[in-house]
Amino acid sequence: MSRRITVQRIAGIATVPVIQLLWLRLMGRSYFCPCGEIHLWQGQLDPARNAQQFADWYSLLHVIFGMGVYTLLTLMRPGWRLYERAMMALLSSAIWEIMENAPWIIEVINRSSQGPHYSGDSILNSLEDTLFAMIGFLLGWRLPKWSLLPLAAALEISVSLAIHDGLILGTLRLMGGNVD
Repeated sequence: MSRRITVQRIAGIATVPVIQLLWLRLMGRSYFCPCGEIHLWQGQLDPARNAQQFADWYSLLHVIFGMGVYTLLTLMRPGWRLYERAMMALLSSAIWEIMENAPWIIEVINRSSQGPHYSGDSILNSLEDTLFAMIGFLLGWRLPKWSLLPLAAALEISVSLAIHDGLILGTLRLMGGNVD
């Protein structure tokens, strides 16, 4: 019985990114950067390559997301087992990635002339964003709770300084604020 539950859990975990991949493909997202290149790290803002490579500065924001989901679920659902919280984090990230790549969301993001141009994620980058969210979830689980907020702040500040964007600056732009 225990082995069957484990197989079911693994199948459940594996199903989420497969659905994410298929949904993104149905929305017309490309698997890889249309530029024809694949890199592990995209460190520069480049409209042709933003959110197209395996990882970029925005990957760090997904780590923050994962730590936040872990913390919120632990506070809101203390009786849930780790697997249940992890599945909710995985589903939350996949749903966010699907929504983030919807044409109307891309249009909203690009309404701000101050921010970097966003044309949506490649499927590779979107799946990596979910992976980084799960890394953040695991960090939330394993690190001392007092360290999560300083770590999130350090990641946010790093992204803001490196590319003049992030969770806070991006939110201010969406709300019509001038952050330049």
